[in-house]
Amino acid sequence: MLFNSFHYVAFFIVVLALNQALLRWPTAQKLMLLAASYYFYGQWSWLYLLLILFSTATDYAIGLGIVRVRRPRQLLVISLVANLGVLFFFKYANWAISNWNAVDSLAGIGMPITPLDLLLPIGISFYTFQSLSYTIDVYRGDSPPRRNPLDYSLFIAFFPQLVAGPIVRDGEFFHELDRDRSVDFGMVRQALILISLGYVKKMVVADNLALVVDPVFDAPLGQGFWDTLLAIYAFAFQIYCDFSGYTDIAIGCALLLGFRFPKNFNYPYVAESIQDFWRRWHMTLSRWLRDYLYISLGGNRKGPGRTMVNLMLTMLLGGLWHGASWNFVIWGGLHGAYLAVERTIHKHWPGWNREGRFFRLLRVAICFHLVCLAWIFFRAPDLAGAAQIFSNLGGFSLLDFDKDSHLGLCVLLGLLAYAQFLGNDRRIKQRMSASEGPLFVGTVTCALLALIWFTPAVSTPFIYFQF
Repeated sequence: MLFNSFHYVAFFIVVLALNQALLRWPTAQKLMLLAASYYFYGQWSWLYLLLILFSTATDYAIGLGIVRVRRPRQLLVISLVANLGVLFFFKYANWAISNWNAVDSLAGIGMPITPLDLLLPIGISFYTFQSLSYTIDVYRGDSPPRRNPLDYSLFIAFFPQLVAGPIVRDGEFFHELDRDRSVDFGMVRQALILISLGYVKKMVVADNLALVVDPVFDAPLGQGFWDTLLAIYAFAFQIYCDFSGYTDIAIGCALLLGFRFPKNFNYPYVAESIQDFWRRWHMTLSRWLRDYLYISLGGNRKGPGRTMVNLMLTMLLGGLWHGASWNFVIWGGLHGAYLAVERTIHKHWPGWNREGRFFRLLRVAICFHLVCLAWIFFRAPDLAGAAQIFSNLGGFSLLDFDKDSHLGLCVLLGLLAYAQFLGNDRRIKQRMSASEGPLFVGTVTCALLALIWFTPAVSTPFIYFQF
């Protein structure tokens, strides 16, 4: 069930009405939300609901056991093995088999393995990380175990953020679950702005940019310099609008149900450094990697050399989390290398952070292009496709610039870049949400008109649903 479908809209209206009707009966309300969440996920595969139930039952029991046994570390290891084992089997087993078969073919071992007939469960990376964060928090003493199995089940399966985040911590979710979740007009106003802008980002901007991006990346052979370059820039904004649009809708829907979720994007393309980019892009994943992987590896506590290694390992694993492909490993490795080099520059060249608009724009431009360089590996279907994209960029010629097809796209991409600065510097979204008059009404009306006029005939699934 996709957010950008009439099925979801009808489903959410029914859930919203039942949620309001059951405000006086919190247990019944929770049961309804859990049933709705399982129904929502079951529209992809009822069979794979068993995976969510397995993860839920395992970590619920382990969370209770950690505070009761003498050696809680053993229970934590069981949680890690169970969750990561399921994730590896469904997401990485065939990739491991294909790599083994490639080695087998080159070395002439003669022991190829037949790939498994598996369908990747939607959202498995997200709910696995969410479940793991709970057992780790309980083990560290940062959170008490949740004793109500209904509450914990809802934490894992809550449908707005089930398939693509944001990755919500147990403390954040249970804080919202336990408080008075009545919804006032201010929350409704904020939610409608988020949902409206989220749909515009996805269906008007991202889906139209896909018409530019997909032909180039899916068939890069024979593409010209300008088509390739503009497709790279277009993908940068496509994936931002697609993913941030999803999380805007998710956060807005959760808000209408009385849950306040953390922000997941904060205008990442105005970042002045790669570190700043990761503080603005997929923020809940960034803090998960920092708190549960980077710090566990030692963080920056064991000297500069070890810090560089920890950064690289964190980003390599973060890249692999996105998908079973060497492209994602390289994408993560590039970001790890960026962060390591950036630390060195900041340490030995403090003048790089000098004040002034020119220097700020210079840092933003460099950071943006480094991110776009890495996006090539993220979007290309394989390493050969990425290599062809780079080959296309070597064929620069001003004569190939087509005013009819390229100039309008340049203007659109420039406006999208300007919107990042406008939103970041002038807090436009906050002003829209706070307004009770023409700005609020005008924003929602314009969003609806844009959806009617500019939505392409075929809407694509959300990009991050594949992770």
